[in-house]
Amino acid sequence: MTKGLLSLLTAIVLVMCAMPADIAHAHQQKAAETTVLFNKNSGLLEVMHRFYLHDTEHAVQALFDKHADILDSQETQQQFADYVATQFLASTLNDQALPLNNVGFEVEGKFFWVYQEAKQPKDLKGIKLFNGALRDLWPMQINMVNIEGKGDVRTLYFSDNKDWLIANF
Repeated sequence: MTKGLLSLLTAIVLVMCAMPADIAHAHQQKAAETTVLFNKNSGLLEVMHRFYLHDTEHAVQALFDKHADILDSQETQQQFADYVATQFLASTLNDQALPLNNVGFEVEGKFFWVYQEAKQPKDLKGIKLFNGALRDLWPMQINMVNIEGKGDVRTLYFSDNKDWLIANF
């Protein structure tokens, strides 16, 4: 191997080693996680949506205004929380809507959280969920929903053309 080629390869390896292993966080994740918790103590169905802040920064500019600021604007944060509320729906297995109340939202580290709750119906045998948040904007968006508090944790993945998914208890 020539000295010039060896120097070039060494330089490439050094640059690659200097790159952060976690470089993916510099790009949009196009993924979100929601926890639906059947809280036995409160009798409430608690919903906690977690979005990557980087995704929400791009989303609010595409959805609302190219100057929207999810970090520093309470108005933009409220707009995004309201948007999420229209994109997440729950019903019983016989299609009786479970109206969710908006509880709040917050920026925490690299995440934007949206909170909702509803009164738990009695004798619920399962739940139907719709999670379209950001999927109207980015068709490759994947929304994972973990359902807890009714036996084993169940996980639903909303992607592609999956609209309403069911978890039986």
